[in-house]
Amino acid sequence: MSVRSGILAVLGESELYGLQLHTELEARTGRVGSINVGQIYSTLERLGTAGLVTITGSTDDGLPLYGLTAEGRRAADAWLDDPTLGGVSAWGDMVFKVLLASSLRGADARPLLQGYRAAWRALPAPGDTGALGEATGLARQHLAEAALSWLDDLERMPDGLAGLRRPLRNERPRRGRRPSAPEQRDR
Repeated sequence: MSVRSGILAVLGESELYGLQLHTELEARTGRVGSINVGQIYSTLERLGTAGLVTITGSTDDGLPLYGLTAEGRRAADAWLDDPTLGGVSAWGDMVFKVLLASSLRGADARPLLQGYRAAWRALPAPGDTGALGEATGLARQHLAEAALSWLDDLERMPDGLAGLRRPLRNERPRRGRRPSAPEQRDR
């Protein structure tokens, strides 16, 4: 799962602060994979250095709001349009991207689903021979069948992919309590 690309995709919806990005990514992907809040902030820093994200302002209480640059928007769009299967984590990466893309209000995830269908169908037969090669081929075949079935079932849901769209949350995620008086901090 690409937290980097997921951050860019969610920022395509609106300017957000770090913890809000974390909450949106987890809510939109059904918490597929565990995303560390610190990973969000370190990734935002790297995205800023790469010229893909910029600080666009701040919240009422001083949290930096992050937004996409033009290059960041192009990178997000390119990632959302790419159904490439990535090695060992192909299943998790696909689930993360499909759920995220389907949740965005402006994205049409159907081409992404079609691309994944084609990619799963085009998986090459294993080159190895013997029991290990056969077992690997069976695993790949069953994973492809499961992926194709899941993609079909998504589109057959009562509201189809549109049922996965969601607006950005406006409520602030809870943060730790802060002592209200200086003397409480000294205890």
